[in-house]
Amino acid sequence: MRYIDLNPLLVKRKAWGSRKELWKNKKLQEDFRKHSFNKCWYTEVKLLGQDTPIDHWRPKAEVKPYKHYNYNKAIAAQGYYWLESEPTNYRLSCTYANRKTGDGGKGCYFPLSDSSDYLTKNGTETEIPLLLDPCNLSDVMLISFLGSEVVAATTDLFEQERVKVSAEIYNMIDSEIKAERRKVWDEVEKIIEEYECNEISKTACLRRLKAMVNRDAQFSACAIACVNSFAPDDIKTELDLKL
Repeated sequence: MRYIDLNPLLVKRKAWGSRKELWKNKKLQEDFRKHSFNKCWYTEVKLLGQDTPIDHWRPKAEVKPYKHYNYNKAIAAQGYYWLESEPTNYRLSCTYANRKTGDGGKGCYFPLSDSSDYLTKNGTETEIPLLLDPCNLSDVMLISFLGSEVVAATTDLFEQERVKVSAEIYNMIDSEIKAERRKVWDEVEKIIEEYECNEISKTACLRRLKAMVNRDAQFSACAIACVNSFAPDDIKTELDLKL
């Protein structure tokens, strides 16, 4: 997961019109895809050959309970309907993360902390979501990787639970996604080893690593985690490792 700044997108709102089902607007979908280099905001899977599923981060029509976790029961049958055509509630999602696939898929889930208030149409109450938001940098900083596995980059028990729940619901632990993420991790490890063993290939190694941690690369957050875990400081100083 990489941080997605919504502000550059929101300045384009006028071009999307004001239709009721705004998330179906083709220009909006195109802008969302370009903004994240055609990648899912949750999994970083490339959306090659896929439609453009614009996910409502807070579900628009109903809210279903996820396992034993708390949720906004007051609007279970209607969802956060007042956010249906609000672009700040939109996230670009792949089919793995957006639809029920295997053991994961976001669907209409939006679990909350046990101590959370419920958000209302008037916005007078606050919620404490368990799902990590790719548009919140502090959330993005909580999640990392070790090989193909999703891990928490924090010792806080509540935040660790948020990482676990997010990895499940966003389907980041899907076997196919994990297998592809593992390939990225292994390739980064291999390049680091080549860098440390062969003086001649240092420039080429840095060039390859820069491509893998670049925002347009699939699973670039995993590549960054691997660099941070194993690379010497002289590699790290040459790369942009900001999430």
